[in-house]
Amino acid sequence: MTDKEFTSAIKQLLKGDKDGLRLIYEAYVKLIYSVVYDTVGSKEDAEDITSDFFIKLIRVADTYKKGSPHKTWLVTIAKNMAIDHIRKRSREVLEIDNSNEDDDNAPRQWADQSAASVEDSVSLKSDMAQAMATLNPREREVVDLKLVGQFKFKEIAEMLNQPMGTVTWLYNQGIQKLRRCLVDYAGE
Repeated sequence: MTDKEFTSAIKQLLKGDKDGLRLIYEAYVKLIYSVVYDTVGSKEDAEDITSDFFIKLIRVADTYKKGSPHKTWLVTIAKNMAIDHIRKRSREVLEIDNSNEDDDNAPRQWADQSAASVEDSVSLKSDMAQAMATLNPREREVVDLKLVGQFKFKEIAEMLNQPMGTVTWLYNQGIQKLRRCLVDYAGE
């Protein structure tokens, strides 16, 4: 979606025409989900936050500044929502931990359940999801922004507030790991 098309979709949305939202959704749902998933690390949470993102977009559409890079604006909103979710979740975990002070095993049981559900959800087969899981979070975020979001390295560097050399290094490291992983899987 071009900046002009995006601006037109935002104008539709501001007039109450939900077709504007549909156009934005169709163009960016994969990007938003990817950014959120890379931040929260949970499929279920990423799906919920992605849904909430498009609901929130209706409320914040008037904050978009015509002529500014719309992908950067969308990713920033999504990333902030994901970070807010993590902060909220960490406060909830602290409250759970404090309420179970008499039960020393409660926090450990909760952590074991989370680890088990993550392990169950990760396939040992040779697919891209498994290969992406081998990347560290920073590499995965850069690779997703580059491949899914189709951002330029300069844009990614600005979004992540990192030097462009760091961003390109993370991208190259991630791609090398993906190649090695996929070659290893192909050999099985």
